[in-house]
Amino acid sequence: MSLTLLIATAGVAVVTAIAMRDHHAAVNARRSLLDDCSDALDRSLLTNGADGFPQLSGSHRGRGVHIELLLDTMTIRRLPQLWLSTTLLDRSPGMPGLAILVRPSGTEFYSLTSHFPCRFDAPPGFPEEVLIRGDEGAGRLLGELAATLADILKDQRVKEIAITERGLRIVRQSAEGKRGEHLLLRQSVFEDARVKRTDVTRLLEQLHAMRAIVSAHLQVHAA
Repeated sequence: MSLTLLIATAGVAVVTAIAMRDHHAAVNARRSLLDDCSDALDRSLLTNGADGFPQLSGSHRGRGVHIELLLDTMTIRRLPQLWLSTTLLDRSPGMPGLAILVRPSGTEFYSLTSHFPCRFDAPPGFPEEVLIRGDEGAGRLLGELAATLADILKDQRVKEIAITERGLRIVRQSAEGKRGEHLLLRQSVFEDARVKRTDVTRLLEQLHAMRAIVSAHLQVHAA
């Protein structure tokens, strides 16, 4: 019995050491995930959070931008998800907020959609599994944005689009966790998670296109 216990204890120690080694390696690897995107912004600043995931801030066409990676381990019966959140900062006082969440599960801790009081029907061309909520009066803005939003939502990796008085945001899947590490060690390890500069550039173009429509909406209804 003592020999069996000794072998079992040694086995646990080895597995623990491997898990700790792999965890440290994964955290170190996370720090470089946005390195390729720094020159997509003016006056860019790259920092790292306590979890090792980087955040990038700067400006694009004179507007502030904030980019971050969000680790989601709350998905039920799914592997961990890594979300890329790209926000174009733009103060628009008085504008009704609006958000679109694709394939809602109720575990999206990062989502803004559930914060709004009113629910709206999906316009033609939107995904079947979509939740749209906003402030009262956001229906007209939704109609004006419908074609642009439908085009953005053709990318099945897009999870949420949100428009608020403080800015516009797109949350898009960046990577999915490796099955083995998650099932055996409950670790969130991502392969090919490095964010491409072209992906960030495209997201910024989409956000600027949305902002142009929002600005026109404000000008018309403020007159």
